[in-house]
Amino acid sequence: MKSARFVPFTLLLAAPLVAQQDGAPSNEELARRIDLLSGQLDTSGPSVADRFSFGGYGELEYNRYDDTTDGGAPSGMTDELDLHRVVFYFGYKFDDTWSFTSEIEYEHVDELAVEFAQVDGHFSEALNFRGGHLLIPMGFINQNHDPNTFWSAQRPVVERLILPSTWHENGLGTYGAAGDFSWQAYVVSGFDAAGFNPSGSGLRSGRQKGSNAIAEDLSFTGRFEWQGVDGLTLGGSFFTGNSGQGSTVSDFGVNVMSVHAEYETGPARFRFLYADATIDDASMLPTPSASDDLMGWYIEGGYDLFTDRTDGQALIPFVRYSNYDLLDATAASTDVNVIVVGCAYQPQENVIFKLDFKDSSNDADTTVDTVEFTLGWAF
Repeated sequence: MKSARFVPFTLLLAAPLVAQQDGAPSNEELARRIDLLSGQLDTSGPSVADRFSFGGYGELEYNRYDDTTDGGAPSGMTDELDLHRVVFYFGYKFDDTWSFTSEIEYEHVDELAVEFAQVDGHFSEALNFRGGHLLIPMGFINQNHDPNTFWSAQRPVVERLILPSTWHENGLGTYGAAGDFSWQAYVVSGFDAAGFNPSGSGLRSGRQKGSNAIAEDLSFTGRFEWQGVDGLTLGGSFFTGNSGQGSTVSDFGVNVMSVHAEYETGPARFRFLYADATIDDASMLPTPSASDDLMGWYIEGGYDLFTDRTDGQALIPFVRYSNYDLLDATAASTDVNVIVVGCAYQPQENVIFKLDFKDSSNDADTTVDTVEFTLGWAF
């Protein structure tokens, strides 16, 4: 379309030169033609370039593991310096109602994935449409996981194992807001039980991630939040559906729920999250588990020491206590406690340096402590 529009203007610009040679149209006729062409161009809305949006984020991580476990055995862990992810956002606004947004991620330099690719229909504040490849609306991190939105070098462990961030599936649904309340509800492709290893990696290995996702069993997920007090957010989320995907052994029903609270006042921010999940007949999975239940929670607080500065810098010491159990409701004591103490420094809001010490412990003394550092950016 650009080239087609360019040709008439080229001819018009060349017309004065032609007129000197063979009696081309008069200046009045040229002015009339310019008016006609101008009337054919749509100048009422944004240009094609203005309809595009672009952004991204990334994380370079260094992990220094203890040589031994808490019980003194060799940890077998190797220190890592990893370009964990480089992510690009692309979006396009078709008109005032319809838009497209997406996130394309490179992990560990050579792993390519689509984390979301969705079409939104913006009809009103209360009711809208979303469809495509969607982020599951659970917890703090899954839908908002740019590195400058959380303080630790890595995402909270409960939101990596019980709420397996980043968690994304194909589907469609609605979302909206009314007053102090907001909500989301989607039908999505569910887990595939054939990949589950609950006692090892929680729910992570059951994700289908939208790639040729088996849809014999679909799932339903939703989120509800209230922000009726300044600085306070209270919410809950759920995910439910079968994951057998045609299995003759069991439907392997999966139910996940979480509640979360955040309070931000001036330089201080506090977060709490609790998550619980069940996998029916987990003992019959290809990789069996001794328990159908998984559970985890954490509480976190931090304070910006640079809150009075006017140059956009932030220095935030923080602490987080987490507890999770991938074999919950069994006779044995299998829960893990994780204390993360660290500091996040932002020379400006889109660049962040994060350093922390992670102390993990369990009754078996098999955990390994870690020093973690991340350089993160977002734009």
